[in-house]
Amino acid sequence: MKIKNIFLFLLFLGTPAFSQQVNQIFIGATLGIENATQFNGDKKESYNAFVWGLRGGYEFSPIKYLSVRAYLDYLMSIKPLGFGTVASSVLSANADTLVNIVHMKEKVFGFYGGIGFGAFKRSNVIQSSLEDKAFALDYSGTLNIGFLATLKEIHRVEIGAKLPFSQIKSLAKSDVSYQDIYFIASYSFLF
Repeated sequence: MKIKNIFLFLLFLGTPAFSQQVNQIFIGATLGIENATQFNGDKKESYNAFVWGLRGGYEFSPIKYLSVRAYLDYLMSIKPLGFGTVASSVLSANADTLVNIVHMKEKVFGFYGGIGFGAFKRSNVIQSSLEDKAFALDYSGTLNIGFLATLKEIHRVEIGAKLPFSQIKSLAKSDVSYQDIYFIASYSFLF
């Protein structure tokens, strides 16, 4: 019985689903919308801003239906308000699991989920004095979720969200904090 189970397991590992083992490096660009919320005591103000960014990393696919990746992600947003224009950015290190569910010829569809850790910064674009520096700078974990499509094994398009685990505290005012939620669409080229 044991020999039969070992044989079936080895046969299962030899199926096409397990025969693919791929290592890839990728670089890409991101566009999207940031939903920024400022918490000031009991008051809450929100606005949306345009986001762009870059990403790059390494992906390992031990089997056809499952991949893991580690990458750096830089996102920057800007909210034009004249002299009060605010820019925010996040640089994060991430680890995601990709599940490839649907395989159709040269197209693969699936979803991803993972976590990251990053540095968040908010500042005025126009600085009127030396003291007018970043007014929020903090570190937080992020939850990365979304859907993906891979075309011809080298083009990946993703639609997802980056959700921080905590609020970013203000450097200037202790009762003010910020939370940035990023809704993004990205393209990556896999080498």
